[in-house]
Parts: sequence; C-alpha cells; structure tokens
Amino acid sequence: MIETIQALSRAGMAVTPACRQVGLARATYYRRDRGYTHYRPVKDPVAHRDRVQPAALSQKERDQIVTALSKEEHAERSVVQVYWAEFDAGTIACSQRTFYRVAAAHHLVGDLRPTNRRSPSSRRTPAVAATRVGDLWSWDVTELRGPGRDRYFLYLALDVFSRYPVGWCIEHSQTTERAREMFTTAIHDHGPPRTIHADNGSIQRAHDLIADLHKHGAVTSYSRPRVSDDNPFSESLFKTIKYDPTCPEQFQSLDHAREWTQNYLHQYATTHRHSALGRHTPHSVHTGTAHQIHQQRQTQLEAYWNEHPNRFRRRPTPPPLPQTTGINTHLLSQQG
Repeated sequence: MIETIQALSRAGMAVTPACRQVGLARATYYRRDRGYTHYRPVKDPVAHRDRVQPAALSQKERDQIVTALSKEEHAERSVVQVYWAEFDAGTIACSQRTFYRVAAAHHLVGDLRPTNRRSPSSRRTPAVAATRVGDLWSWDVTELRGPGRDRYFLYLALDVFSRYPVGWCIEHSQTTERAREMFTTAIHDHGPPRTIHADNGSIQRAHDLIADLHKHGAVTSYSRPRVSDDNPFSESLFKTIKYDPTCPEQFQSLDHAREWTQNYLHQYATTHRHSALGRHTPHSVHTGTAHQIHQQRQTQLEAYWNEHPNRFRRRPTPPPLPQTTGINTHLLSQQG
C-alpha cells in the first residue's frame, strides 16, 4: 500500500486522496513511510485519563484546592476568583486550568447568582411530534416598532410540519378576545390541529381561549418557564421576519404594519424554499403538492444526468421531502 500511495503521489495526486483510494489512514501512511518501526499497537490500551501522569498534582495538593474552594470567605466567588485569591496568598501552586479541573471533579463549580436559586420548575418538558400537516400548530406574540414610542403586537400561528402561517393579526395591544378571533378564523380555514403549542403569556393561558381550543378537539401544550427553546418554530419565524432586508425598522402606522406583514407572509408561504422542507415552499407542503414537485425535480435531474453523466460523481437526487419534526422530539424517541 505504501508503494502504491508513493506512486500516486509522484503522479501528482495529493496524499489524502491517495490514502483514501487505497483504503489506508493518512496517519498510518506517514508513520510507516517515515520509518517509525518502534511503534507497536497494544491489545488493551489504557485511556489517557487513567494513566499515571508524572507531573500530576499529589493528593495533598488536590486536597488543598478542595479546602480552598470550601472556605466560607469564597462562598460567593467564582472558581477563577478563588484561584487568584489563593494564588496571591501563596496557598496553592498549580495552573488555573488544573485548579478548575479539580473543582469540576468535586462538583464545586456552578453559577452562584440568585437567579439560579429558584426552585426548579415542576412542569414537564413539552414533547410533541408533527408527522403531517395539522399535527401541531405553534403560536406566539411579538412586538413591532411603530412611530415614536408606539408598539404594535403581531399574533402569529403556524403549522409546524409545513411552516405555513395559518393565522395572524396585528393590534395595538394583546387581548384574549383577539387571539380567540384569530384561532376561530384559522380553524375555519385549515381545520383544527391535533395540538397547539405556546409560551406562558397571559393570553396564551387565558381560560376562554383554552376552552375554545379544547372545544375544537385541540390539545394545548406550553413551554417551561424561562426555557427559550421550547417554542423554537415561532421564535424562528419571528426572527426571519424581523431580519428580512425589506422589514422596516419602524412602521409608520398600524395599517402600514398590517399591509407589509400581509405581503411578506404571502411571499414567505409561496416563494420561500425552506431548508427544513427540502427546499419546498410552506404552501406546497401545506397543500400537499410537494410530492408532485419532488417527482418533477427527480425527472429533471434524471434528464440532466443522462445528458451529462460526466458532470456528476453519483446519480443526483433532489432534497428529501419533509420528515417528522416537532418540539423536543428526542424525548419521544427515548420514551419509545
């Protein structure tokens, strides 16, 4: 193999692709080519962390670090602050990284700020899968800047599987009544979803709204308090809207905000080829035409392949159709 790689190298091929071609690891090639004959693989290698390190701290030195971290005077200090205080006092002699490593081994690291002293939430982690359109809707409310100190509120609900905006409105304030009206229209137009997920805002948890949703057979799901990634789909769409180059820094009026948002959401639904949807638009996935478009793409690629096979390393295929998605779906796989 070494001779073959050397011959390929002399012919102008780089070492990495030459090794790949003959099926030999590059490191193995260099080791053999450079005459490292003293190397002998062992049957039962010992992990680096389990080997005896001549320069490692003694047990007495490790105990000194633990004692320093346990001092009452350091109760409100970070590990780094404790290290330099003790280092300046001459009580320890090790690097900052070693000091931190010992602290971590004894579970003496962590954020001591008051915000982390709250009792953990008793709410379960939401876990909802979306295998088709209508399985899961996500909704939230975000602020839009108006003239001066004016603020408008964008209510937005989307189908998670297709990313299609099923309902939206913009108002001067957040009210339960307006949210109920939005969902009444959305359910009339698209049918009731199996589950509706939201954050923990006052209107999201309003009893009248929940009663309306349950009346249509929808299950309500909520994010955990202070957990920002339990509602990623709504947050992602809000960011997409606000970071769009055409989005005004502030809207001139409520009508201006409504007109721009209507045009943007229509364009997003019908022309935005979403990376998570196999480069299909939300509208094509939501209406079920994505399968037809996928087959059309495959036909075009096949024709291109037959005409110019030398331009491809392998037979081309279009991006796959949307797969199962949802909120914290990894928990569902663990439960299953």
